[in-house]
Amino acid sequence: MQFLKLILFTVIFGGASSANALLLSDVHEVNAPLVSGEPVGFIFNITEHGYNHLTDTITGIKLSFDFREIVETEEDFENWEDMSTWEFIIFYSRIFDGRSIYADIDTGITTFASVWNRFNECQLYDYDDQEICRENLDLYGEMASWFVPYTDNLWLGEARLDVEITRASLPEPASILLLGLGLIGLGIRHSRRKNR
Repeated sequence: MQFLKLILFTVIFGGASSANALLLSDVHEVNAPLVSGEPVGFIFNITEHGYNHLTDTITGIKLSFDFREIVETEEDFENWEDMSTWEFIIFYSRIFDGRSIYADIDTGITTFASVWNRFNECQLYDYDDQEICRENLDLYGEMASWFVPYTDNLWLGEARLDVEITRASLPEPASILLLGLGLIGLGIRHSRRKNR
């Protein structure tokens, strides 16, 4: 009987504790020039790509923007009087720095990254009549980010959110029930033979 208990314990708790590491990505293709002073915003939704807040734990996030200069320019950072060649952008995100100011964006990928711990607090509240949580990456799988360019010399290829998650593998209840009934049946059969 001890042997059957050991097998049952191992199957139930061993199967419930396995986990898989995954990378989920939400990509917004833009492929367009940016207009100075016009905000560009994105709502990233990882639930559309398989995120489930009940079984998944976010371990890391990375937000990337693929920029290209339309006309390659050499910036003179010593001359503060003439900033006409600078590709100046202000990034906004409630999850990262709140607001990040970049005086010059060159051709390449601009990335914001962070290790993530489960955060059940809200990243954005709305207070119309009552306190309503509008943004929580762990619970809703959504994140907003936007920026305002102050140049007409940038092209945006894509905006991308990559989220590293650990997914707990939960065994199917019917399989566990069937296995449990089979083991109980074997235990009863074994105890009846022992009593004869």
